[in-house]
Amino acid sequence: MVSKFKAPSSIRVQKIYCSMALALIGILVYGNHLQNTFQFDSVAYIKNNLSLKNPESILTYQFWISDFFSRGLLSISIALNAYLDELRPFGYHILNLALHIVNTILIFYIFNNALLHFKNPIGENNAAISFFGATIFLVHPIQTESVIYIISRSEVLASTFYLFGFFLFQIYLDIHKNRSLLKKLILTLTILVLTVVGFSVKQTLATFPLIVFLYYISVSPLDSPINKFLLNWKWPILTAVLIFLSLLLYKLLSDETFLIGPSNPHEMVGRAKYMLSQPAVVIFYYFQKILFPINLIVDPDIEVVTHFFSFNFIASMMFIAFIAYYLWKQKAWRFYIFALSWFFIILSPSSSIVTLHDLAAEHRVYLALPGMVFILTYGLFQILKNQKFSILILCLLTLLLGILNIERNEVWKNELSLWQDTYKKSPGKLRPLINLARAHSIEGNNEKAVELYEEALSKGPGIFVIQYNLGELYLEEGRAEEAIVRFQSALKLKPEIP
Repeated sequence: MVSKFKAPSSIRVQKIYCSMALALIGILVYGNHLQNTFQFDSVAYIKNNLSLKNPESILTYQFWISDFFSRGLLSISIALNAYLDELRPFGYHILNLALHIVNTILIFYIFNNALLHFKNPIGENNAAISFFGATIFLVHPIQTESVIYIISRSEVLASTFYLFGFFLFQIYLDIHKNRSLLKKLILTLTILVLTVVGFSVKQTLATFPLIVFLYYISVSPLDSPINKFLLNWKWPILTAVLIFLSLLLYKLLSDETFLIGPSNPHEMVGRAKYMLSQPAVVIFYYFQKILFPINLIVDPDIEVVTHFFSFNFIASMMFIAFIAYYLWKQKAWRFYIFALSWFFIILSPSSSIVTLHDLAAEHRVYLALPGMVFILTYGLFQILKNQKFSILILCLLTLLLGILNIERNEVWKNELSLWQDTYKKSPGKLRPLINLARAHSIEGNNEKAVELYEEALSKGPGIFVIQYNLGELYLEEGRAEEAIVRFQSALKLKPEIP
């Protein structure tokens, strides 16, 4: 009786220690970025945002309701920082890091519960597998953009709602007694509130119901009522799904503005090309960076796929099919297929139907990453079949990823270091060149800034910011006639700007 009583207590203590260790690791790995300046879009949306001069006007229930579908809760979180910290980046970074650590601890508990629900067949390694899976999520260098880039808080904050809601759903599944109906009702309402409120941070929460449903049928026995129903009605269900997807695809391709929000579709590559490009982005960029996190970049130069028979499209689709088939053949196939589905479903809005300005951005992988981490961590224990050796390998891997993360943090130190790194890795793109020129002007190196802007002007004369910023620099140097020419060109491009 004594051992049975102590076991749950020792497990709880073990989880507390693991959570504390994760928090400490997060502080050690990300601590060198807390004094970083505002960069990239954070300058426009925070530093130069006039509405944040009066943050109290944003910190209201009325603002949240009116801007609910325009990431109102994200704006409120930024306004809260502005109210407390004004334009000191430290507080903004602290909140981002705190949310990332909270998400990591949630991942640890979620992974541990999942191993119990899937009846982990490889032994009593749940705590070790969960801890190292969460640690890799915490320190993986691809997460740097989401944590350090302040305006990417949308990914981190939305993930907090998503993961907490999923964790509560796992708790819900463990409540079997009828006398706990009140607890089930409270959990259901809480999960619903988290989903709705989180949607006001980022629309990633739209995938939550599907993830929850897939988890439920994955952990349910194959002879359960829900799985029997799905098997008996698989053909009608499949037909209905195909019809729905066909209608959705027709709508997407016939209406470029559908589901893209306030963006201007004429500034993008087009939905057909965007959708054709995404399988290659997922496999040859995201998947590659997860396995080999080197040469990370804030503005990657991605090749646009223009036709169905492109090598990149066909090869990436075949690779996805191979991964799915290989995992389906494993003993723990239900666990693996769910983890793979987590990765692709959470990526799906930004990597399929919602056309965005950029074909790829590392921060989009933030919440999808646990799916791949679960597969890799669990798979390592399963293949090696030796707990001590597996833990040693994962300790070395975590150390390596942590070092790479710290080095990547240094790149985000200021605008100049960020865009020097980006331009070096994407010399063919215009935006890194423009932002590097701007970074030099911020540092007071006008001569280098003019040189870079003039290079950018030869490549993109129809871009307002090049014409205007170059005109300002010419004016500072006393080159008034040349400045007037640039300002006249800027006026033609953007006559609506006072």
